[in-house]
Amino acid sequence: MADVPFRKIIPTLRVRDVAATLVWYRDTLGFKVEGQQGDVFGSVTRGFGRDAAAVNIYFLCDGEPIQPALCYVLVDEVDDLCREFRARGATIVEEPADRPWGYRQFLLEDLNGHRFYFFRFLEA
Repeated sequence: MADVPFRKIIPTLRVRDVAATLVWYRDTLGFKVEGQQGDVFGSVTRGFGRDAAAVNIYFLCDGEPIQPALCYVLVDEVDDLCREFRARGATIVEEPADRPWGYRQFLLEDLNGHRFYFFRFLEA
């Protein structure tokens, strides 16, 4: 089997309202809205430009039930980011803390119930 590198993963999260979700991710988490197709689909990025975005998320509103997802996002600075998100109105479920498995992390919940751990590796 060839050693073909993976370049990016883009989760698709089901949402209740694509437009409201796009606004929330833009205003609360600082994402860039990349596109929207009516009330059915939307896309956001945050990171290093469209083709190499560190985080790219698709949103889908297709009448199916929302199954809340859990995602992990590796960041450089946990505490400052948590303060920034809180100041913008985000729901912080767990405050920043060092974990025995070697992460410093906090947990955030979006307006659709999806949860994100923002973490960094602890120094050895």
